[in-house]
Amino acid sequence: MNCRSCGSLDIHSIIPLGLLPLANGLLNEKQDHEPYHNLEVMLCNDCGLAQLKDLIDPKDLFSDYVYFSSNSEGMLTSVSALVDRIQSTLSEDALIVEIASNDGYLLKNYRDVQVLGIDPAANIAKVANEAGIPTLCEFFSEQLAATLMSQGKQADIIHANNVMAHVPDINGFVNGIQLLLKKTGQAIIEVPHFLDLFEKLEFDTIYHEHVYYFGLKPLITLFQRHGLEVFDVEKISIHGGTLRFFIGHKGQYTVSSIIDTILREEESALLYDLASYQQFMKKLEGLKENLVVFLQSLKSKGKRIAAYGASAKGTTLLNYFGIKHGLLDFVVDRSLAKQGKLTPGTQLEIRDSSAMVATDYALLLAWNFADEIMSQQADFIIKGGKFILPLPDVKVVP
Repeated sequence: MNCRSCGSLDIHSIIPLGLLPLANGLLNEKQDHEPYHNLEVMLCNDCGLAQLKDLIDPKDLFSDYVYFSSNSEGMLTSVSALVDRIQSTLSEDALIVEIASNDGYLLKNYRDVQVLGIDPAANIAKVANEAGIPTLCEFFSEQLAATLMSQGKQADIIHANNVMAHVPDINGFVNGIQLLLKKTGQAIIEVPHFLDLFEKLEFDTIYHEHVYYFGLKPLITLFQRHGLEVFDVEKISIHGGTLRFFIGHKGQYTVSSIIDTILREEESALLYDLASYQQFMKKLEGLKENLVVFLQSLKSKGKRIAAYGASAKGTTLLNYFGIKHGLLDFVVDRSLAKQGKLTPGTQLEIRDSSAMVATDYALLLAWNFADEIMSQQADFIIKGGKFILPLPDVKVVP
């Protein structure tokens, strides 16, 4: 295969997870034969971009979606604080565009400026429009950007949170940003940092929706190719470690020294060294054994164990580790869109989060929101319930 960013043929398998179900492919009823697809991460030895070997058609993944960003208090707090910083810098005629705007969770924070959301999920775009957030039900592309430009629409600010990893045509996506962004505009983009995945064994953030796993090095090269420049970066804790980076047209902004600092961190961690991933896979197999043995020991003592979070990362963890009925009793989730369905592959029933009060332990699959969830589930903890954190080592709290 060729690298989807730079086109290089010097690309190698680093994290082979085998055949797994689609992360958000929740079931309405038990099935004997679910579709499984190869899940394998490759690393480009030229530009450093980590990417999936095999792709699923985005229409099969995103046209009807079950993840609502507004269900996460941590996400709402993060974007609210970001918009507060930006709002005072905007003129009254500013246009703010968000790519993959979900249910309007970010754009609703802007005041007295024009906003436009773009999201391909019809069910979610409908929710946003009904809430008064103008939203196009489209996949963002170079062609859509050109259409908006022809209508006289160019953005002062473009937001794109946790979407770049989803787009197979990454060069077309970035060129679309270049077209849609005003000459003095900024694109503010968030992606999970591949360095955190590598160092903290966050393998469960790998699933078929995430085509890419970004370090800063390949991002800089990618944007340079399209006349854009990464001029600042912030490291934030959300989703287990995220890069929020700021993009402008080349030469428009002073480039921050933090960029060189992060690049040195990546190099010193041997993030782009192919040999590093042999040890990564050994650690992953050790973690699998430890967690399964621990759950087996709890069940042998008659303990009831739920999993918290019918999350995409939970699908990867449960299926790769082979954790099914017998080790877990059911899964709980706050999302009404998920309750009553079954988890992909493992086919565990998804219940309301109140059901976990009757259990002894909860395997925290949505560990990226651990503090938020444990605060919400104070009754479970008061009654003696304990959470099992699966990564990077098995840990029981409180």
